[in-house]
Amino acid sequence: MPDSAHVGAISAISELRGRFVEAGEAISRTVDECVSQAARTLTWVQGPQTEHWKRQKRKREQKHASAKSDLERAKIAKPDADPRSFVDQNRAIKKTKAAIEEAEQKVRAIKRWSRELERQLTLFRGGIRPLSGAAEVDLPRAARWLKALEEHLGGYLAVAPTLPAGMDATSDPADEAPTRRIGSGVRGPDQEGDAP
Repeated sequence: MPDSAHVGAISAISELRGRFVEAGEAISRTVDECVSQAARTLTWVQGPQTEHWKRQKRKREQKHASAKSDLERAKIAKPDADPRSFVDQNRAIKKTKAAIEEAEQKVRAIKRWSRELERQLTLFRGGIRPLSGAAEVDLPRAARWLKALEEHLGGYLAVAPTLPAGMDATSDPADEAPTRRIGSGVRGPDQEGDAP
């Protein structure tokens, strides 16, 4: 057996520790970006998009009221005219009414998707919590443990005994000990008694 352990890969431990630190930082950064992007999307839907379609609905209601007023003015201007002669005014009323319905559908869809996005964001945060925990707690803990291991091994190498000349760390001194032949009369260190 050699007198010291063969410790030659402390640099590999250091490299592994560095990779743990890099992986933890990369995972944390990616998770933060994903949560941030999802939160921005939710904020956009609940804020600017909601306001946009509420404004659109009000504008379209004003256009619809204006189209109805145009029809009433046309009827007052030509009281004896055939009701079918007001085609343009009726077409404008139908068009503005359809635009109002579209805006109302958009407002309802935004409310529904806003609730769904909130739910999905909550599920997403819960789902990545173990990954975040590994990146923020487990990987740094492992890196600290590897640093301590590296320091202990470095300390060991600093005080390790030197090998006698002609021996390398892989040779076994037991292989080099002289063997006793049977009946030679030479006593080994573990034999007791008188020689025959």
